[in-house]
Amino acid sequence: MDDCRNDYDGRGVEEDGAGSEGLLTVQALDVLRKRFPGSPDPVAEWKPPKPCWRAMLPELEVLQFELAALRHSGGKIVLYGHDDMDGITGIYVGKTMLGKLGFEVVPIIPDRAVEDYGLLPSRMDGILQKGDLLLTVDAGCSAVEGVDWALAMGSRVVITDHHTLNPPLPRAHGLIDPQAIGFPGTVLAGCGVLYAALAELFPSISEDASLFTAVALGTISDRVPLLAANRYLLDRFSAVERSDLSEGLGVILDAWPNRGGNWCACAVRQQITSVVGKGLNSGIGRLLDLMESDDAEWSRAVWQEMTAVSDARSQQISEMLSRAMNEKDPEADAFGMVLVHMEGIPSGMGGTIASKLSRIFRRGAIVVTSRPDGTLIGEARSLGDWDMASFLTGMKDVFRSAGGHAKAAGFNTDVMTWPDLRRRLISRLSTLRSKPVPEPHVDLELPSLPQAQDLACLAPFGPDFPPPAVKVGGMRYLLQLGPSGPGWCITEDSGE
Repeated sequence: MDDCRNDYDGRGVEEDGAGSEGLLTVQALDVLRKRFPGSPDPVAEWKPPKPCWRAMLPELEVLQFELAALRHSGGKIVLYGHDDMDGITGIYVGKTMLGKLGFEVVPIIPDRAVEDYGLLPSRMDGILQKGDLLLTVDAGCSAVEGVDWALAMGSRVVITDHHTLNPPLPRAHGLIDPQAIGFPGTVLAGCGVLYAALAELFPSISEDASLFTAVALGTISDRVPLLAANRYLLDRFSAVERSDLSEGLGVILDAWPNRGGNWCACAVRQQITSVVGKGLNSGIGRLLDLMESDDAEWSRAVWQEMTAVSDARSQQISEMLSRAMNEKDPEADAFGMVLVHMEGIPSGMGGTIASKLSRIFRRGAIVVTSRPDGTLIGEARSLGDWDMASFLTGMKDVFRSAGGHAKAAGFNTDVMTWPDLRRRLISRLSTLRSKPVPEPHVDLELPSLPQAQDLACLAPFGPDFPPPAVKVGGMRYLLQLGPSGPGWCITEDSGE
């Protein structure tokens, strides 16, 4: 396993001729050349062959050693995740792949309605035993206390995560986080990191259609860049057949907007991620069971229930969004950030409101609410070049915990009141040069608009790979993907 295999057939890249620029239109190739300047093969940058996972993931050999030792000792794997789409899909990936290898896997999924982010001893107590392996997904890179507790229990600990590394780091036996190496592995979501690690170590169990479906859902939901390794994973997902999936995953696939054509990440988050939701009264607690279910009737019924709850939740979000728009802090606004403090935001809803505020006002957004015990909970989202995780972890003396990645982050603190926290946030904003969102991009300047379908072939579009924009006669046109097919609209929006 020391070499990096590259046995992926390059569907749509090498075999079908796109690597030699045979599949794409002239305009699409021009867009790729503009977006990947200096690259000798912009098509391979856009849709790469199978990545060398080992080169992207530090300390992979530690996981290999620990799994081999566990097989010999007979302990179990406690798979600790995160209660969002990335975390749950990562749990699914871990359970599926490690289960095929014959390991006993016990998942732990925290409840953000009442629990903090990180590895909580209270959740591991009675489950994690001496000789077990604590393996994390989408969590753990800042869990110093939780890892110390697990080590004291006599367990082994390997963390897989994709969030910003903010010392002091936990004393785990292995920390597999591509942030330690840098691009291109840093684009991976948490589910993608665990998939890549296990796929590298056990390639014979890495080609299951369910894995590509789960990773695609977690990747899209977590707003990570649709670049590099993620485009390889999404390309593998595009070939998935419904008949190869469980009934539960099939129901989710049926809801995927325009999967057989051209789609955008934002449409997936609206029609799937938002239906599942997160936090109180959401479907996130049932998602793992749904993905694993082969009961067609039950799976359809669960999805219908999630949809009905989502409709009610959407009305609640709409009302809270209106409040937030009216209550955003004018001083923070002047420094390029939407900052809102509102009481009564249900668990899991703050991130959704922050996302909507970020898109509406085209800048980063932080939404803060209070738990009954006085703890301040913050959810933050960003656009453009603003690295929200770095902004927040730079204030680690203020927070009990803080972390995330460039586009989505969060924090909690019980050491200060909202007026004090507000002053600290605005003070930090005042010291930074804010660029909330890049200027509206233009890929091509042409004498006339090309056929929209000629550029829709570059989909899916999403973070860091927005829809193509064309300037004609001084007007900027952004490609739109709708139910009736691709088209153009005049806009100054930079796209997702």
